[in-house]
Amino acid sequence: MRLKLRTLNVAIGVFCVGFSALASGAETDYPSRPIRLIVPYAPGGSTDQVARQYAELLRRELKQTVLIENKPGASTNIGNKMVADAEADGYTLLYATGQVVQSFVFGPFPAIDPKAALEPVSLILTSPQMIAAGKDQKISSPEELIAAAKANPKGVSIATAGLQLYVSVLQSGAGIELLHVPYKGGAPAVTDTIGGRTSLVMGQPPVLMPFFKKGLLKPVAMLSKEPFAGLPDVRTFAQAGVSNVNLVTWNAVFAPKGTPASVIKRLSQATQVALADPALQKLSSEGLMVQASTPAQLAERVDSELELWKGQAKRSPELMQSR
Repeated sequence: MRLKLRTLNVAIGVFCVGFSALASGAETDYPSRPIRLIVPYAPGGSTDQVARQYAELLRRELKQTVLIENKPGASTNIGNKMVADAEADGYTLLYATGQVVQSFVFGPFPAIDPKAALEPVSLILTSPQMIAAGKDQKISSPEELIAAAKANPKGVSIATAGLQLYVSVLQSGAGIELLHVPYKGGAPAVTDTIGGRTSLVMGQPPVLMPFFKKGLLKPVAMLSKEPFAGLPDVRTFAQAGVSNVNLVTWNAVFAPKGTPASVIKRLSQATQVALADPALQKLSSEGLMVQASTPAQLAERVDSELELWKGQAKRSPELMQSR
């Protein structure tokens, strides 16, 4: 009996060593088959376009096919959950935006917990939110905006393409009340501000900058803490003394929770090389700041965003969607 047990233990030990070697080899050979990059937005939008450029550069670096799959819906929850539920082997990745954090806090529910369900790979880009006004508006700086809003609460209107959460942060941080006018897209929001039907419009630099060049809109303020290199003369709310407003949109890549560390490292390193390509770096001149990060740095950003939005949910519970 002892001999049989000893033989069994040896056999189990050999199997475990062999299995470990196979698993290690599989990770070392990564990627050995095509990778799916899930984009939780419809084809053709700005996020989808950047994701496709990134996928092509990642393919070149990894020497493996990277397939884009658009899975829009439920404020990105459909695509996010698909990746969260996928095999944690590095062959299904998520091209996410900050919406993955906002949906977890505000809904629609059910939404995935980005910390519990996803493994950070790398930041892709950031883009500050900013405010512009029609050329005939008297508001031209954050100080003037604050003064006008305090003198006439809800008398200053601001158009956005569904950026109610950002408007709420601005109002809480600056201690002002604006009249938010939501639109289904950025184009009508800009058009109505140019036409004087709304006082201000909030959006990202790539959307608003072409109208500055045509003289149809004028920049008022950046909503990031740091000045924006593409518009260095535009003041931030931080420079106006409002230090708790820092609204920056971001894109990043995640893998399912539990993806092997060696695979995450390979993806992160490949992403750093991909983002250094001039094809993506030229986006910086358009207001999209391309920048890679370590997985740890991306995890810190998620933590910071969770703190921001959970705090805002407490201050503005009316923004919460029903569960």
